[in-house]
Amino acid sequence: MADGDRGDQAFEIEEDRLRPVGPGDTSSSFDPTRLDFGHYAGRTIEELAGTDPDYLRWLEKHPSGTRYRGEIRRVLGTISTSIDWSR
Repeated sequence: MADGDRGDQAFEIEEDRLRPVGPGDTSSSFDPTRLDFGHYAGRTIEELAGTDPDYLRWLEKHPSGTRYRGEIRRVLGTISTSIDWSR
């Protein structure tokens, strides 16, 4: 298939920096308090803090959880630091 036949289309980046960037439905908005993928899709970060906080700790460190880190830290009361002051 030639490059021009792939159906690649350009898309515009909107000014709303809270909305995920990419082609598709531009009317959807991202909710950082509710997971939109995986086994826990539809569940809130607060719900998971009560039922599976270990998953949230893992998700906070995993690339797929980047969008949720702020909410995870807020709910779990954790702050990530680059300096270990306990030494």
